[in-house]
Amino acid sequence: MRDIAIKLSTVRMLLPGLNAVFPPGSALSPAQAREARLRRATPPSAEPPPPKVITVRMAKGGVGKTTLVGNLGAALAMMGHKILLIDGDPQASLTLLMGLDPWAEGFSHIGELMHRAYRREPARLDDAVVPVWPDGHLDIIPADLSLTAADHWMMGAVSREYAFARLLRENAGFFARYDAVLVDTAPATSLLTNALMMASPEALAVAMLDGSSVKAMEVLEANIDEINAAIPGLDMGFHVVANGWHGSYASYRKSLESLLRIYPGRINSTVLPWSAAFKRQIDPDDPLCSGTVMEREPSSDSAQAVAELARSLASRYAILLGGTVPSPLDFDSQAEAGEAA
Repeated sequence: MRDIAIKLSTVRMLLPGLNAVFPPGSALSPAQAREARLRRATPPSAEPPPPKVITVRMAKGGVGKTTLVGNLGAALAMMGHKILLIDGDPQASLTLLMGLDPWAEGFSHIGELMHRAYRREPARLDDAVVPVWPDGHLDIIPADLSLTAADHWMMGAVSREYAFARLLRENAGFFARYDAVLVDTAPATSLLTNALMMASPEALAVAMLDGSSVKAMEVLEANIDEINAAIPGLDMGFHVVANGWHGSYASYRKSLESLLRIYPGRINSTVLPWSAAFKRQIDPDDPLCSGTVMEREPSSDSAQAVAELARSLASRYAILLGGTVPSPLDFDSQAEAGEAA
């Protein structure tokens, strides 16, 4: 577990309206940001719903799914939310990004947890979760190569497509400690990835701005259409984050224009830039020293884009804060002047 101190400049980037609450030069923990936001949050009129489950998916590797999940999780945690990451990819890239060793003994991956629930055994989720930051603000259920075995037991399972949703439902008390659950998936279509997708009303897709990724969106769309056709009443959608923008290349502009034309209304207004900062996240010499851009380079343009995306998706998915509705003032830069006065 690594400690985290958020510079005031990062707070200003993520939560402009919270800036004046703290003295210049101060550094915050996620718990302090959460406490400050909770003071002006609004309790919901009804029983708070379960945490939002956001499953990140793409029918192609190398598009930045893991980068999105890790950095979005870090940004939301810096905003005071309590976030659970789930590594649903046997390659375990998200596990590495969080500074964990995928080859360490003792991990219980999501496939094993789902299998326990299917066999009506205790899932033992507390034993499976590994804290990344203190106080439950950023936890992970890691993965390793043995996650590939999940498809074997799922082949003979009844209602296998609901295996992940069942785990969530039957362990609602455990998952209620989090504001959101972010799931990284493997690029290949499999029984496991389908089950992970079924827990979300829409897939959050990541499309790199190149021709092959734009074409891969057709494969993902067909996968979602097939799931919807197989399950009566299901209307799963998708929302797309474009990644890898570089204004100097006409091909990137063409790919973004194609996405906007083919999928109108489904492309997030924030486009993640091509950035060497994202390439530096995993240290090849010492993977256990890896970390997200939000942690390692919070002053970069990449972190700024992630912050904008985090605010957008927190609003889109109505992510609560400890069961309360966050105040719009948190995101209002004009609130700073009013509070200071």
